Amino acid sequence: MFITSHSSVIFQKKNIDNTLVFMTPERIKETSIFKNKHKGNNENEKRNVNPRSIVVPPVFSQVSPEYNYPIGRFSIRLPDGSDNTCTASVINTANGNIGITAAHCLIDDNGEILDTNSMWFSPGYDNGTDGPLEIIEVEAVAVPLTFIVTGAWNDYALVKFAFNDPAEENETLQHYTGGLGWRFDVGDNTLTNVFGYPSTGDLENCTKDGKHLCEWQGYTQLEQGNHSFNYIISGLRLGNGANGGPLIFQYNRSINLGYVYSVHRGWDNDSNESVASIFDQLVFSGLLLQLS
Repeated sequence: MFITSHSSVIFQKKNIDNTLVFMTPERIKETSIFKNKHKGNNENEKRNVNPRSIVVPPVFSQVSPEYNYPIGRFSIRLPDGSDNTCTASVINTANGNIGITAAHCLIDDNGEILDTNSMWFSPGYDNGTDGPLEIIEVEAVAVPLTFIVTGAWNDYALVKFAFNDPAEENETLQHYTGGLGWRFDVGDNTLTNVFGYPSTGDLENCTKDGKHLCEWQGYTQLEQGNHSFNYIISGLRLGNGANGGPLIFQYNRSINLGYVYSVHRGWDNDSNESVASIFDQLVFSGLLLQLS
């Protein structure tokens, strides 16, 4: 069983191997990606890294470089009128208004992409209070076709924010928040910081009400399934609302920046693991091209 942050999503569709993917409240019947992920795995197994992989560094806020706040609460109004909470982050792009979250946060109960008018983002949100820029609406989203078809692979998506510069100088969102760098070459046993707004889960020193930004630090493991690679955190449930939360490599607490290399997907109840999809460089680049 695989659990995501949705509490009201139910949809059924054919996987590309003709199996069915069921999403129910608090449950996902997962495909063979997770069922067979331990086959042929050993402690030395690592992803084959393309030496030409893109590495985009973090970018500082141009307003207050010592105060970067790229991570925020991402809220979605579902078709039944209920609200869902995920986590999103501003990433460093030439566009300047693009962020990342989990793909399943953007999908309705029919497997269709939700109306962007039902989404909003507050970077720097914490303690039940909106961030310095308050609420930002969404202009467009880009979801991997593989996730739309399977409901399982490449569970990450890019979001283009409809940001209006409060100073009316036509500056971008990352001009104010800073932006996380991103990369595709992170391997196994990686020291990682994960952030999110959980309402459940096992995080210590976390209020767990969906209104407080919480953090975990530890080592992620890279595991291979039939069709994809995934990062896992064994024995720790990050919780509802943390989905879409960035897995950050080389996080620098003094500047609140680092490299996002995946986003939290959900909890695999069968294997007792929190799971995050590895970025596919071609898929990711295609999403970025859609929104740029």
